[in-house]
Amino acid sequence: MEQKRESDMTKKEKRQLEIRKLKAMSTGGKIEYIWMYYKVWFAAALLAAAAVYLGTAMYQGSKANVVVSVVIVGGNAQDTDKLDKLEREIKEYLHADEKHDTVRIQANISGEDDTSASETALTTLIGANSVDVLICPEEVYVKYKEQCGFDGDALVLANEGAIKELVDVQYDEIYAGIPVNAQHKQAARQVLELLNDIDNMWK
Repeated sequence: MEQKRESDMTKKEKRQLEIRKLKAMSTGGKIEYIWMYYKVWFAAALLAAAAVYLGTAMYQGSKANVVVSVVIVGGNAQDTDKLDKLEREIKEYLHADEKHDTVRIQANISGEDDTSASETALTTLIGANSVDVLICPEEVYVKYKEQCGFDGDALVLANEGAIKELVDVQYDEIYAGIPVNAQHKQAARQVLELLNDIDNMWK
């Protein structure tokens, strides 16, 4: 019996042929075969998933009401428990209890010396009016203070006790200041009050 060419086969016959080919292959061969024939569909599925995720994030971001934005230089971005606790403390202090009220905390700016990428990231955030409270070591505060980058003086706290537990940085003294172009200055002042109250309670 003359064997049909693949181009002459029906869809059902093509599927059966693919199954027979796969059964005759090793595990590695099966993976390579599936990847060669279906990689376009895999890529399309990944792109679709990414588009859905991005769309959802953009939608949620558009609805969020950012009440205050805090940047912690040299913070521990991996310790989400402490960051969540700090966020809850700030929201409670500000009475930010509406559904879309958001306290934005960024702790992924490196506090190491001579880190140009982190310095650029921080300068960009401040320049974009995206920082209401900057928590940083003395050298970072002094640098921006010399450029008239802060509204008033910083709150200076020893990195110990309840503050150390809440903020989680490695430098000995914590400087908390409000950039001159902060968008939520009233809320930022309240955040400094909260930090000062926590420090006083520990003492």
